[in-house]
Amino acid sequence: MQNPLPAPASFAEVLHTRTQAYFGAQPRRQYATPLFYAKSLLLLLLYGGAYYLLLTATTLPQLLAAASVLGVCHVFIPLNLSHDAIHGAVSSRPWLNELLALGFEITGCNSFMYKRKHLEAHRNKENGSKQMTIESQQLLLQSGGSSGTVNLPPVFYLLYAQYMIFVRDFSLFYQERTTIPTAAWAKLWIFKAAYYLTFVIIPFAVIEAAWWQVLLALLLMYLIVSLVGIVILLMPTEKMENARQQAGSPNEQWIREILEHNVDFSPELPIVNLLTGGANMNVIHYLFPDVCHVHYHPLASIVKQTAAEFGLLYREQRVRDVFGIHFNYIININAK
Repeated sequence: MQNPLPAPASFAEVLHTRTQAYFGAQPRRQYATPLFYAKSLLLLLLYGGAYYLLLTATTLPQLLAAASVLGVCHVFIPLNLSHDAIHGAVSSRPWLNELLALGFEITGCNSFMYKRKHLEAHRNKENGSKQMTIESQQLLLQSGGSSGTVNLPPVFYLLYAQYMIFVRDFSLFYQERTTIPTAAWAKLWIFKAAYYLTFVIIPFAVIEAAWWQVLLALLLMYLIVSLVGIVILLMPTEKMENARQQAGSPNEQWIREILEHNVDFSPELPIVNLLTGGANMNVIHYLFPDVCHVHYHPLASIVKQTAAEFGLLYREQRVRDVFGIHFNYIININAK
């Protein structure tokens, strides 16, 4: 009697085997490489240097230049340092991940609440998509009414950065129904007060330029934070859904769910991944949430090849082709 032939490997099994082979060849496996640390140091030096130039500026062009760099750093530091850290993807040492997660705090946000809400979105396997992350973390400016929740008019998004820094975290803390540790509350208030002192009180007290020039520089900084933040945080995922394929194990279904609901933007361009901290790679991030973004580019090639072999669609689009779709989240008055 012949032995039965082994069952063919599933998509999930083949993908796991290939990715493990890739990680096995990496000196630091799925964690950060020297490139990550070099980029992190550069961003922190830019942030500190731009703040020093802001305080010592004597002319309006100098103020605006320093404010512009600060605005970009406000978004890129959390994206490139802290997002991986809250996933434990920077290092196998928890203390180092916790230290780099403070990139949220030094740019005015809160790592505790971001981690709680963001990881909740990853754990929800019914709809593993960026849209759920947007909604669960209150990344839209919305109000409630008789017809349900609606988005505020687009003009309010000129103040999007101020909302994210000075309002959203407090709102999420006070709305949270589960217990929040006392240390997290203390961290919220201490770092928010320090940020307010650093970017509101000290500039007007120290900078020698006229008060209206200081105000103009700060408004420019937050406008840049708003624009860059909206483009990256509200990365589009709409019009990306097919009929679901429920065959296979729960893990197989979960992976196919991610492929059906997400899209990677310009995965063939490592520079895009490097600049955005992997925010352009929705598929790869949801498949490998505990992997540092410096590995996303080669992982995308593995996923694309494996999906093609199994007749599955790996969605990819160029950033320039979808630029502007982000704002559909803002103008859609019938937000869920």
